[in-house]
Amino acid sequence: MEQFGFPYTSLRDAEIKAGNLNARYDVVILPAAAPAAITGEPAGARGAGEGGGPQGRAGQFGRPQSYPPEYESGIGREGVDGLRAFVEKGGVLLTFGEAGTLAIERFGLPLRNVVAERKSTEFWCPGSTLKVKFNAAHPLGYGMPAQGLAVFLAGSQAYEILPTDFNDRIETVAAFVERDILQSGWLLGEETLARKAAMVSVKLGQGRVVLIGFRAQHRAQAHGTFKLVFNTLVNGPDAAPARSSNGEGR
Repeated sequence: MEQFGFPYTSLRDAEIKAGNLNARYDVVILPAAAPAAITGEPAGARGAGEGGGPQGRAGQFGRPQSYPPEYESGIGREGVDGLRAFVEKGGVLLTFGEAGTLAIERFGLPLRNVVAERKSTEFWCPGSTLKVKFNAAHPLGYGMPAQGLAVFLAGSQAYEILPTDFNDRIETVAAFVERDILQSGWLLGEETLARKAAMVSVKLGQGRVVLIGFRAQHRAQAHGTFKLVFNTLVNGPDAAPARSSNGEGR
């Protein structure tokens, strides 16, 4: 962030739990981590599922079960509630990879991670560059080419938008191409990703949740998709639903 002139603060668990994040922040970013690792809840707890299917990293990076309470961390239910309140009051929550599961499950977003349903014999993409189409007319896709590449790793996600009465609140910013998706690496089960959303923006209250299923910032090397992150930081708050005269989102 500092290399591109974006001021930022590293949020601690206690500050997220305390709430009132809108007083200090416009955008909150959740890294690609399993929900259980973010919340500190057991992996089997409600909404703490890893959501990564056979490629999920719960066993590798999930919350250990043997830490004494004084060494445990996580935002807990209070933090999840605080993040939702932050969004509903006009904030923007950006999630990478597995963190999208937390937003989907705990905020009730009408999205489904299609990768989570697949066995490793049906879908496997441990670290590859894949072809993606971008909606450059969307404020979060400004400056992107019509088609580019995305870094897809174990734990990355792809989304299907479920039919609801509120689908007009969901906008696809990037989606995988229909065929010949693989540019470099390994991909088993191409049909799982075909035309599925790779980045979506979901309006929630006066704000929005932006889910990027892949690593747009991977190891500070994915320069081709940095703009998706930067656009979310710059345009995300302004792209949120307009407020009516009574202050409620439309």
